[in-house]
Amino acid sequence: MEKIKVLIDCDTGIDDIVALAYALKTERLDVLGVTTVCGNLPVDITTYNTLNALNLMGRNELPLAKGAAKPLERELWDAAYIHGSNGLGGYEFAEKTSKQPEPQPAHEFLYNMLQAQPEPVTIIALAPLTNIALLLQQHPDAREKIQRIVFMGGSLRTGNPTPVATFNVLADPEAAKYVIATKVPFVMCSLDCTRGSFLTYEDLDKVRALHNPVADMVDKVTGFYLESTKAENTVDGQKKGVDIHDLCTVMYVTHPELFEGEHYFADVETKGELTTGFTLVDFEDNLRKPLEDKTVLFLKKVDREKYVEYFLQVLARYQESGR
Repeated sequence: MEKIKVLIDCDTGIDDIVALAYALKTERLDVLGVTTVCGNLPVDITTYNTLNALNLMGRNELPLAKGAAKPLERELWDAAYIHGSNGLGGYEFAEKTSKQPEPQPAHEFLYNMLQAQPEPVTIIALAPLTNIALLLQQHPDAREKIQRIVFMGGSLRTGNPTPVATFNVLADPEAAKYVIATKVPFVMCSLDCTRGSFLTYEDLDKVRALHNPVADMVDKVTGFYLESTKAENTVDGQKKGVDIHDLCTVMYVTHPELFEGEHYFADVETKGELTTGFTLVDFEDNLRKPLEDKTVLFLKKVDREKYVEYFLQVLARYQESGR
C-alpha cells in the first residue's frame, strides 16, 4: 500500500499527543513534517510538547516549525482547564530533546514543504486553523498543492465548550471561516463523529497492559483527560470512557472506510452574540447551494470497535521497535 503523504498541524495537548502516537507509527502515513500553533495552550508550550513527543516516539528526524502565537483577530483563549497547565495533564517527559524548531514560521514552512512535493498533500489539522489561514492568505497558489484539509472540529448540533461551538473553531473562528471559504477540499471530523470514538475503561486497561514508553504516556495523559472532561462536560461525563477527538481525525485519513459522511455547504459564525464559532452545516440543503459550493465532507459516525482495534495495534508497535 502506498503511504499517504501528510503534514500535521497541532496544538499538543492531550488528544493531540495520542493522535501523534498513532500517526507517527502507522504504516499508512508518510509524515513529511509537523507544525505547532497556539490553541490548547500557548504556542511555546505546544511546541515544547510536540518536540518532545517526536523524541519519545523515535521521530526526531521530522522537521517541526513553530506557528502563530495568537489567533488572526482575537486574543488567545486556551484550554488549560481541560489539558492542564503544561498541556499534558502534568505528564513530564523523562528525556528532554535538544531538537529546535525550523527557522521559518509554520505557514512559510508549510508552503515550502507543499511546493517541494510533486503531488498535492493532505494537511491534518488538529488545532485552530490559524496557521492554515495564514498559509492560504499569503500564498494563494498553495491551494493547488493541498489535496485536502482534514480538520478536527465543527458540529451539526452540539458544542464544547459552548452549546454550539467546538473549541478548534471558537479559538479562531475567523481562520476557520476563511479556510472553508477558499473551497480547498475540507473534511470536518465533527464533534458528532468524534464523540462516538471514545476509549472505554476496558480499552484503557489494554493500553496500560502494553507497557511500552509511548503506551505508558498515553495511559497517564488520558487518565487526567478522563477526569477533566467529565468535570467540564455533561455529555462526556455520562460515558464510561473518554473521547480522543484528534485520534479520530487521523484515523479518518488512514481508514476512511470506518466513517460515514456527506458533502455539504458550510460556513462559520464570527459575530453572533450567542453563536460565535458555530459551524453552519446546510444539512437539509435549505440554501440550495450548487454542488461546487458543497466542499465540506462532514463526518457523522465512526465504527468505534474497529477504530480502537487499529489504534491498539499501532500502539503495540512501539514495544516491537523499542520506541
